[in-house]
Amino acid sequence: MHAASLVMLSWAMIGAACVVSPAGTGLITGLLAVLVAVIGLPHGAADHRFAQPRLEPIFGPAWSGVFLGGYLLIAATVVCGWLVAPATTIVAFFLASAWHFGLEEPRFAIGSRGLRPVFRFARGGLVIWAPAAFQPDEVFRILSIAAPPAFAADIQQAVAVVATCAWPLLAVAAVGWGWQCWRAGSATGRIRRVLLIDNCLTASLAVLFATASPLVSFLVYFCGWHSVRGLKRLRREMGESWLQLAVSLAPMTFAAIGLIAAAACVVLQATTVSDTLIRVTFVGLSAVAVPHMLLHGAGQFNGPFEHLRTAALQPGRSA
Repeated sequence: MHAASLVMLSWAMIGAACVVSPAGTGLITGLLAVLVAVIGLPHGAADHRFAQPRLEPIFGPAWSGVFLGGYLLIAATVVCGWLVAPATTIVAFFLASAWHFGLEEPRFAIGSRGLRPVFRFARGGLVIWAPAAFQPDEVFRILSIAAPPAFAADIQQAVAVVATCAWPLLAVAAVGWGWQCWRAGSATGRIRRVLLIDNCLTASLAVLFATASPLVSFLVYFCGWHSVRGLKRLRREMGESWLQLAVSLAPMTFAAIGLIAAAACVVLQATTVSDTLIRVTFVGLSAVAVPHMLLHGAGQFNGPFEHLRTAALQPGRSA
């Protein structure tokens, strides 16, 4: 089971963080960059398939140009944000990431319907809230590498804001976790087992996020959990084998890697290879992640736009 494997991996990383010196930052950043390229980017490489049925009825044959142009424009805006207003960009990216991660987490009926989005947001952002609350200096160090040096004071203020907001959000996540524990105690059979392993996973990840290097905890969560679950869902929805999925995702994945590499050569170089990898990974990943999050976030709210697609598909009518 994927969740059980990640529980074991999390505790292995927690143990390693307690006994291993953090001298291998270069190795960690290299591994992070490779796994983000191999696992993280591919899970968003089918966004054109997700966008086509939503855009083609409205824009006709021009849908691909609208999709590609919008994607590149948003990505370029994010890169510019890192260069000219990194503090604002970081806070906005963190909030959007927590929202997106929360949408992708398992959806158990915890709390009232109105509270569930709040619990999902708090849980989805654990990978952000816990490091910001328990390791603000390390978070600042990493983000100050990713952003231009002239904005160090702004970055420090942004980290302080996120850390301040993190504590109440951690409390909300703890309430949601406790509520799910109570529900697991009253459940039976498979539901009980699923809830218990999810509770164990959430607790294990929270400890990992609070104690291990933020680079390690992000690597475990984003590549080991979020992206793998996304790839599994893509494979299931497309009805393809793993090899077929890899082949179908390869063109967009390599295109994204090429664009990030070009940005690295032009505007993202740092003083050392390790720092360059950190900058390229976080800036490049956020650049392709924001349009991905917006696209899939909009997919949660198809209702207001349904009439446009319906009208576009009816003969003699225009959107």
